[in-house]
Amino acid sequence: MRKTGLLLMAITLVVGGLQAGAAQAAAPAGVFQDFETDADLQGATVTLPQVDRIERSADPTHGDSGLKFTVGPSNTPGASASSGINLYAGTPSLPVSDWSGHTVLGFDFFTEQDYTTVGRITVRDQSNKAWGMDYPIRARDWTPITLRMSTIAAAGVDITRIAYLSFSMPRAKTPVIGHYDAFRLVDSYPYDQTPYGDKAAAQLLRLVDFNGVLTKLAEQIEGLDRSLGHEPADERLKAQVRAAEAQCAELRQKLGPMTYAQYQPFNAGVTALQRTVPRLANTIQARAHDRRADFGVESADSMALVYPKDLPFTSTGTAPTVSLTRGEYENVQAVVLPFAEPLTGVQARVTSVSGKGALQATVAPVGSLNVTPTNVYHRPTYAGWTPDPIRDDLTSVDVPADTFQPYWIRLKAAATAAPGTYHVTVAFSAAGKRTRTMTVAAKVWPVAAPDAPKLNTTFQFTPAIVNDIYGITDPAAQEATKHQYWSFLHDYKIEPDQLYTCACIPSNANPVIVPTPVEDVLYIRDHYGLRDFNAFYLWAGLLNPSKPETWQAQIDTWIAQLRTAMDSYRAAGVDKYAYVYGFDEANGPLLQAAKQTFAAVKEAFPDLPILTTLRDNSMGVDTGLAGLVDVWVPQQDLYNQQVAERTRARGDQAWWYPDIATGSPLPNWFNGYPPIDARTLVGPMSYKAGVEGILYYATNRWLRSDHANQLLVNDGILSAWRAATFNGTAGDGSMFYPGPNGPMASIRLENFRDGMEDYNLLWQLQHDVQSNPQLPAPLKAHAAKLLAADAVVTDQRTFTEDPARYRAWRTDVIATLTAVRGLE
Repeated sequence: MRKTGLLLMAITLVVGGLQAGAAQAAAPAGVFQDFETDADLQGATVTLPQVDRIERSADPTHGDSGLKFTVGPSNTPGASASSGINLYAGTPSLPVSDWSGHTVLGFDFFTEQDYTTVGRITVRDQSNKAWGMDYPIRARDWTPITLRMSTIAAAGVDITRIAYLSFSMPRAKTPVIGHYDAFRLVDSYPYDQTPYGDKAAAQLLRLVDFNGVLTKLAEQIEGLDRSLGHEPADERLKAQVRAAEAQCAELRQKLGPMTYAQYQPFNAGVTALQRTVPRLANTIQARAHDRRADFGVESADSMALVYPKDLPFTSTGTAPTVSLTRGEYENVQAVVLPFAEPLTGVQARVTSVSGKGALQATVAPVGSLNVTPTNVYHRPTYAGWTPDPIRDDLTSVDVPADTFQPYWIRLKAAATAAPGTYHVTVAFSAAGKRTRTMTVAAKVWPVAAPDAPKLNTTFQFTPAIVNDIYGITDPAAQEATKHQYWSFLHDYKIEPDQLYTCACIPSNANPVIVPTPVEDVLYIRDHYGLRDFNAFYLWAGLLNPSKPETWQAQIDTWIAQLRTAMDSYRAAGVDKYAYVYGFDEANGPLLQAAKQTFAAVKEAFPDLPILTTLRDNSMGVDTGLAGLVDVWVPQQDLYNQQVAERTRARGDQAWWYPDIATGSPLPNWFNGYPPIDARTLVGPMSYKAGVEGILYYATNRWLRSDHANQLLVNDGILSAWRAATFNGTAGDGSMFYPGPNGPMASIRLENFRDGMEDYNLLWQLQHDVQSNPQLPAPLKAHAAKLLAADAVVTDQRTFTEDPARYRAWRTDVIATLTAVRGLE
């Protein structure tokens, strides 16, 4: 789904100067807003005044004071994902509304906090035309903002009649502080910003406790394991410890007055050391676990990310354990850590699995993509090489001395596996090095949940995109490829389906929408089982919202197309599985068009369910659509539990969907988000909310225009394939990858499947409790507590991102299901 409009709160404010329509004269170049007096704040607003605050402070980049913006925490009731400041033309906060005649509008931002993320700037004119851009928020750093007039004007914004300027910062668990100052018009670009940067550096050195930061780092370095011996690997690691000590001392010596040209490498050095020390601790820990080894092998949870560069990871030891029920998948990560020397020809293979046929196991290296987070993440997210593709195509990789290489170990218990603990041994080898092994202990419980998902999925998969990037033109080959991808999706608990029923790429101009061919429905039924399918997409783009007199002709065409399709479904015996989807995120006049369309569909096909994502937060009560829509699917951040329960009480279903607007604190599966978010969303969070299904607008949004330089993920372990998709947001609409041999799984997709299985576990526990009224009261009460999932989820904005906590809850669910069945 797409969310149109600003991510900031859209505020309509008519101020005296604008109401009068009086145009201001173009201002001369120079600083026009310096926040030197309290009066300069008049007319400025913040998103949530209860917790968000603006004030003058003596931390300027120009003049004697600047604007200090404090953003309240994300867990504040009613808080949006970001908080913004709006400066309105015609008020003292934005005294200049005519920016014409100049090249650039610039201003300064800095934060003294260890907070790196992405903010958003929006300019809107008096005709409601808007332009926006992201801006970087870097830890303890200054960002000079540059808004090019030519770029703003090219977007259709009238720079002679500006209505407001807004800028936002994402919320965090604790309050966030940003400083803005020196709003200026400039006639040339680039221009000398040195004075602003030097003053920002002075403020940062005053506000940041660098002495405390470096003292803590020195203590961390001192606390590193000093029991290293005298082997070459030990000496190399000791040299790295000494280098860290020397770097810390050198940084401390530099403390004092600096220009920004001096401050920037100083701050970068502190940041680098903050990353180096815990990564060095990871490596030294791995060395301590086996002092005879040539390289380290540690484990990590599958719900966490192991970054190849820069960032540390949380080791779960050298002998990981997992729990799974019969027929279930589970995963664990192994991590190869060089001992300060490069490794070549690194290979991993499963060498033994105990219990004949009880457990399947595979291992593959995890690849990484270069990810740049966008403002829609609404959370601090690392920019750089980010793990995700599971590279089953690579049998050997090279690991540089400064790189951690994760491996994905995928386990599946047989449906008939006897309960007990099984062992999977994985061997890791490198050229000229002694082979290392890791043994995973997998406990299989004597219970099973349904294999088929109990949570509905309606996810768009577009075969035409696959055909395009692989260059498949033969119809038979296209059909075989489509079936290959359907099987892949089915394996990952996603029902083969199309939201936008066309043989084309739906985002292309003038897509030809046709009903789903009955041959496709029958193939899905015969190979995967049929739960439901979208018969037809009612595309509101074919209706002119300003000409309602033309709607009925298009509606009649839709009904005729549907009648032909339903006849074919009926003849094949699959008509009872059909539904129609339409009016994707429609609002305004199109809500009335939806009402007219859905009434016609119900009249022609009374038993054909209608599913929609149209914008009606009341789910039919306020729009008169109640009784016409059968499945309501709001965007997740617009999902209201009370409205959903009211909807279900009248017999309709209430689903939800994530999209590009579903940023933190809600879960999503953007590249770089903790993988536990995807698992939680479709597992305990969806179960707790009672949603019957989840919808997603695209699984393979691999448009050639986005990937012209690298169409497939078929290069090195650090792939050049571009992670950015819709509006540059990595992973939006792309849940897996086009590999050299077909679909390539991702860490995000693996966690999605794990979450779908967790949902089924909860469904099974509730089913068994309800089927056994004679259960002891304490056991029944404990089961109810687990089904509420309070240990891991409060609501869709508050949930744990701690894999250990999640696993403890999940293991308790399985153990309780075992007890309810009397199998302990």
